[in-house]
Amino acid sequence: GVLGADGDSSDRIFTGVLAVGFIGALIARQPRGMAYAMFATALAQALVAVLALNAGMHLSPASSVAEIVGVNGVFVVLFGASGCLFWLAGRRSHAGAKP
Repeated sequence: GVLGADGDSSDRIFTGVLAVGFIGALIARQPRGMAYAMFATALAQALVAVLALNAGMHLSPASSVAEIVGVNGVFVVLFGASGCLFWLAGRRSHAGAKP
C-alpha cells in the first residue's frame, strides 16, 4: 500500500483520483478539455497527499512523509506534464484551424 500497509483500506482514496481523470476524459471534447482533466487529476492527487498527511498516515510504520509526498508527487508531476502536453496540442490544433 501507498498510504499504509498492504491491503489497507486507506488506499481506496486513489480510486477517486482515477475517477476524476476518467470522468474528465469522458467530458473532454478537445485537447484543451483533456488538459483541464489532467490538471484536475493532478490537483486531486495532490489533495490525496495533503489529506493523508493531515490524517496522520505518516505516523504508521508502513509509510513516512517522504514516501507519501514522493509517490504522490511523482504522479502529480506526470498528470501535470500530461496536461501541459494536451494544452500544447490544443494550441497547435487551433493554430492550424481554418476560419
